[in-house]
Amino acid sequence: MKKITLLLLTIFNLCLFAQTNPSTDVIPPKIVRKAIVYKTPTKPFVTSTDYYNAFNVLNNISPKLYGQLEDNFNNIISQQFETANNSYSATAADDFVVPANQAWTINSVFAKGIAVTSVYPTSYNVIFYENSASNLPDTVIHTENVVLSAGSVSPTLTLATPLFLSPGTYWVSVQAVGNFADVIWYWQTYTSSETLNQSFAWRNPGNGFATACSTSWNTASVCLSSQLKDLQFSLDGDILTPCKTITDKLQLTDATSTARLNRNGVESVCGTTKTFPGTVAGAYHYRTYTLQNMGTTSDCVTFSLQSKDPAVLNQVHLSAYSGTFNPADLSVNYLGDIGASSYQSITRSMDINVPANSTVTLVVNEATANTVFTNDFIINVFSANCSILLKTKENDGLKNVSIYPNPTSKLLYVNGMNVKTAKVFDASGKLIPIKNSGNQLNVEVLPKGNYILKMEDKEGKSTTTKFIKK
Repeated sequence: MKKITLLLLTIFNLCLFAQTNPSTDVIPPKIVRKAIVYKTPTKPFVTSTDYYNAFNVLNNISPKLYGQLEDNFNNIISQQFETANNSYSATAADDFVVPANQAWTINSVFAKGIAVTSVYPTSYNVIFYENSASNLPDTVIHTENVVLSAGSVSPTLTLATPLFLSPGTYWVSVQAVGNFADVIWYWQTYTSSETLNQSFAWRNPGNGFATACSTSWNTASVCLSSQLKDLQFSLDGDILTPCKTITDKLQLTDATSTARLNRNGVESVCGTTKTFPGTVAGAYHYRTYTLQNMGTTSDCVTFSLQSKDPAVLNQVHLSAYSGTFNPADLSVNYLGDIGASSYQSITRSMDINVPANSTVTLVVNEATANTVFTNDFIINVFSANCSILLKTKENDGLKNVSIYPNPTSKLLYVNGMNVKTAKVFDASGKLIPIKNSGNQLNVEVLPKGNYILKMEDKEGKSTTTKFIKK
């Protein structure tokens, strides 16, 4: 009897799954369900964006980050069933883009769906993926199960911890969790012919629906020819502005290294150590910048590089080093790089894990020796902990400066430069005024702890060092 029931349910689900217009292609059995509370605009709109904005106003939905919602829809199953019916478990996902020179923290995901049962899901899996080279979901970067206090067919799913995303393309999946006999949920798709970014993707690893998409992801049109372009969802959260921005330009008078990094197309990510990519011989101009994590914990920091030079051959590259940079040996202290050069305003980025109380040196170099640049490059620094990051310029030639005694309880003395100004920063990046009389600095008012000291001479040359107040 159970097999017959499952067979009938499967036949019904495939009919609903494959339809192109749920109001004309298939007449489903009458099922008592809760009323859908969404209001839809009545007047026509020229673009889907205009419709989406009007829909949000009517339904008090205001995604701060991203959204794609329409009035006409189709459906695709996206649900995790119990073990006995796991062959019917399927996952749908759609892509979105975090623009260049931005970073997002995603707080919640809204998914517009329907259920063919009178019971609505109370549990949903939310999964975020990297984008693959073939523009399909790739490595999972975040997954969690969200349990609702009451069943919902179009849930707003709040993440336990906001998800930080740097510039790039990502995929999001919403998957209902429930027993086959109790609840069956479908994610609504577009009937519009437009495609926002890539078409949505789908897979059914157990192949219970006997389609062309089993263990591997594929676009919905490959899985079922009747399926359309995009899923209906929105992302709520915050757009982060850069913690630091460096605008500069390489010059032929800059220092040169004995080689440059090989660009192997692999950008560095936190949690994974990138293998040193090797070098390309030659004399390449470069500039360096330092960033300090003054916090007590490590921080995953995103660095993006954008060349504003209009010439396609005027390319720049960005890499990161722990502590100091050795232009004669690029493998020493290597932390990572962006994998490919930036040119014609294309933004490249990398994620670097900056340990607590440490310094990272950023290196920008030309990709072709003796390039004459006409425009600047821009480095943006993104972090969820901006307050602990302190950016300082390179030491500008002040190589033999020392301070003593260190630790100190009252006075610091400086050798190797004539100090014009001195600034002290605490672990949060807060500037703390101190008194200085030439090369004698009075730090008596400071509480006990570790501090950053930045000094500048009359010529504008600066140096940065650390000291301990005891």
